[in-house]
Amino acid sequence: MGEPEKIDPLADLRAELLRDLPGDISRVRKAYRRAAQQAALLRDAKDFTAHQAACKAGLGHLESLIKLLRWASGVDGAPENGKAMEGESLDVEKLIREARGALKGM
Repeated sequence: MGEPEKIDPLADLRAELLRDLPGDISRVRKAYRRAAQQAALLRDAKDFTAHQAACKAGLGHLESLIKLLRWASGVDGAPENGKAMEGESLDVEKLIREARGALKGM
């Protein structure tokens, strides 16, 4: 009988996150954009304040997903497979800055 195959649950998790997170991030970005655009329709200050808080929560969710993607891809400072997604991380940082700027302008 052969030796049982060693399973690395952390590597399995990273692979699963790398497979699923890009789609998840895209869906969250689209949902955020739709929600942020609704601010133009709000006239009541109370509704606007609640909407702004919801948008900030959405950005926090997006940021958490991006951090997970960075960890899974090894961009968190400890490259897992030697591939750094520098260009993509710069695009993500730009997206976060633009979204925060848009929230401040509301």
